[in-house]
Amino acid sequence: MKLISAIVCSTAAIGGSLVVPGVASATEVHCRSEHGTDVTVIDGETACRAATEGLGVARASGIDGVGYANATSGATAIGIGAAGGVGASEGAGGVPVAVGFGPDAVALTSTADEPGTRTFAISIALEGSRAGVETAEQAVVCLGVAAFAWNADSGEACLATPFGLWQTH
Repeated sequence: MKLISAIVCSTAAIGGSLVVPGVASATEVHCRSEHGTDVTVIDGETACRAATEGLGVARASGIDGVGYANATSGATAIGIGAAGGVGASEGAGGVPVAVGFGPDAVALTSTADEPGTRTFAISIALEGSRAGVETAEQAVVCLGVAAFAWNADSGEACLATPFGLWQTH
């Protein structure tokens, strides 16, 4: 009888572990850089890098993704990569923000201040999409079905959805 009880209990335990979902956990890494420092953190497939020159401030986070931020000439750069995405921002002045969320999502933002201005630009890409802003070229790019990019300095913007692409000129 004890043998049958052991077999039934073992079968129930193994079957229960296959049916009941496990607790999801995300690997998070965060990098902060100020005053000319360069910080890189890698944990498996999750990573971040924040680098600055001079008065720049850079913040990067990877949450099961890759975040990158590089700030020069007083820029404040923010890059976030989550759930398999990549968010990369770099600025020579201004505030570049890039967020990549989901597998194969890539968001790239680059700013360059003109004298006397403070540029802001943001790009957000979701699963499988691409978003980019290049303020020196005043170009915004959205590819895929879930992307957004905006250059506040020039007013250029784009939005990619499953229903099509909207873009200002």
